[in-house]
Amino acid sequence: MTTNQETMLKVQGMSCGSCVRHVDAALREIEGVHDVDVKLAEGEVRVTHASASVSTMIEALREAGYESQAAG
Repeated sequence: MTTNQETMLKVQGMSCGSCVRHVDAALREIEGVHDVDVKLAEGEVRVTHASASVSTMIEALREAGYESQAAG
């Protein structure tokens, strides 16, 4: 059984609801991602995942047009 983890990412370039949908969709396409909670005003995303790596999430966001890094 795999334990879920939560990762917070800072995302630059989100400015509207369309950005939120793009970020959400990019992260949900990753195998092992179970939930995505995008906070537009804070420029943050909380990702609940099992097997997905942070570097995979950051790359998916980069491919979607957003720069990101692990928060913390």
